[in-house]
Amino acid sequence: MKKDWKFWHIDHVGVCLMTALLAAVIGLVSVNLSMFNPVEQAFENFHMTDVYYEMSRSENIEMNDDIVMVDMVELRDRGEIGQVIQQINACQPRVLAVDLLFYKEGDDVLANAMLMASIEEAKEPIVFSSKLVDYNEEKGCFENFIPSFFAPMGDYVFGYGNVLQDHEGGIIREYTLSKKYNDKTMYSLAYLTACVYMGEKPHEQDINERLIVYGDTDFPVINFRDIRDHANLLKDKIVLLGTFSNEEDAHFTPLGKMPGMKIQAYSMLSYIQNRNIKDMPVWFSIVLAFILCYFSSWINYWVPRLWPKVDSYIISGYYFLLAALLVWVSFLSFMYLQYNINLLYPLAGIALIETARPLYEDSARIIYNKWHWKIFKHSIYLENEEE
Repeated sequence: MKKDWKFWHIDHVGVCLMTALLAAVIGLVSVNLSMFNPVEQAFENFHMTDVYYEMSRSENIEMNDDIVMVDMVELRDRGEIGQVIQQINACQPRVLAVDLLFYKEGDDVLANAMLMASIEEAKEPIVFSSKLVDYNEEKGCFENFIPSFFAPMGDYVFGYGNVLQDHEGGIIREYTLSKKYNDKTMYSLAYLTACVYMGEKPHEQDINERLIVYGDTDFPVINFRDIRDHANLLKDKIVLLGTFSNEEDAHFTPLGKMPGMKIQAYSMLSYIQNRNIKDMPVWFSIVLAFILCYFSSWINYWVPRLWPKVDSYIISGYYFLLAALLVWVSFLSFMYLQYNINLLYPLAGIALIETARPLYEDSARIIYNKWHWKIFKHSIYLENEEE
C-alpha cells in the first residue's frame, strides 16, 4: 500500500466541502423544523464577545473614574427628586444624565414646580431621557417621540433611552448613536452624555451601531441619601441618576441581568474610551474556517498512520489546543486591537470535521466503485481498493 503524506491533496478539499455541506444541512434543519428551534436560537445568541467579557473580569474589578450612578429607586415624589437633582448639581458634576421619564404632568402642581425649579437652577448640563415609539419600516424612522412633560416649557436636552435588542427580552450587546424621528436626527442618551462630558458636538456617524464593551470595570453606586457625603466622588464626573434596583428596568446582557442605567453607563464608557470594535467580515471568517478545516483534515489523516495506538489522544489534544489558541488570540485581538474575530464558522467547522470526514470517505468510495469518477482514482481514502 502506497502512502501519500502530501499536504496538498484534493481529498482534504473534499472533506472541507463535506463539512460545509453538513453545516448547511444542520442550519436549514434548525431553521425549518420547530423541534430544532433551540439549536437555531443557540447559534443566534452565540457571540464570542460574551466569552471575552467573562475572561476579562477578575475578582478585583476596577472601579471606573468617569461615571457615578445615583440610585433613587425609593423616591416617587417629584419634589423630592428635584431636591436630589439640586444636591447633585451642588457637587459640580461635569454632566448629569437623568435616566428617568416624567410622562404626564399629573395633579401635584407643587411637586412639579419644585422639580422644574431644580432643573432651572442647575448650572451644570443636564441630559434627560426620552423614548422613541411607533417605528415605520417603510420610512425607516420613528413617528412619535415621548419626552418628559416639561419639554415644551424650555430648551432642554433629550436623548432617547431605547435599547437595541434582536427580539423582546434578548441580550443587549450594542447601542446606537442616533435614530431618525420623522425628518429629524435624535441622539441616544449615552451618546449625548458622552459628548457633553468630552466637549464634543454630537453628529451622525458612519458606524451608528456600536458594541457595548462590558469590560473588567464597574461603577460606583451611591444612594440618594448619601450624596453630600460623596461630593468629591461626583465632582467633574458623569452622574447618572436613575433606578438601580428596579426589576422592571432590568435587561439581559452578556454578564447576566443588569439595570438599565448600568447598561447606559457601559454604553457611555464604550464611546468615551473610543471602543469602536470592528467586526471581521463574514467572508474572511469562512476563509479562516476553510484553512483550519483543511489543516485539520490533513492532521486527521496523517496522525493515525504514524501513531495508530495513541492517535485518538493526539487528535483530541490537537483540537483542544487549536480551540484554546483561537479563543486566546481572538481575546487579545478584541481587547488590544479592538478587532472582533468571528469564530462562529471556524469553531463550527472544527466541531463538524470529524463527522464530515467519514461521510466524505464513504461517498468517495461509493462514487468511485459505481461510476469510476477519475477525480477519486488517486484518493488517499481508497488505498485499499488500489491494492
